Amino acid sequence: MSNSDHDIYPMPLFPQLTVSNVEESTAWYETLGFEVIYSMPVMSHVRYRKYADIMLVAERDDGDEESGSWNEESPQTPARGNGVATYITVEDESVDDVAERAEENGIEISVSPHETDWNTRETTVHDPDGYELVFSERAETDRDFGDVMGSVEE
Repeated sequence: MSNSDHDIYPMPLFPQLTVSNVEESTAWYETLGFEVIYSMPVMSHVRYRKYADIMLVAERDDGDEESGSWNEESPQTPARGNGVATYITVEDESVDDVAERAEENGIEISVSPHETDWNTRETTVHDPDGYELVFSERAETDRDFGDVMGSVEE
């Protein structure tokens, strides 16, 4: 990733994930292939590729409303990662490359690379807080939408 890739630009979607430990989560995302755009103790902006950014944010300590302080050791830990999947389309590598890098670095693959009925190849991992990341690529580029939808079982 070049320095120009560290630009801040309007993003069509920018998930913010509450994490139990910003430093550990940032390191995990870096291992998976994300670049750190900027980081501080209470948040870290990571980027997989242009328009594939995630903000990792420490739990907020709501006990101190006046200062609005952040506390990574907050006693009220919210549920994380339940029911939310972030899909990331790969461009400069394959889904298999992502899975291989994850496995080489001790990251458990939740769902091995596979082809779907909707013409994608996907693999799934879960971050340390349980957030689901699905890396996806188009399986057959010569199929149009009608062909794909005609093959999907109802």
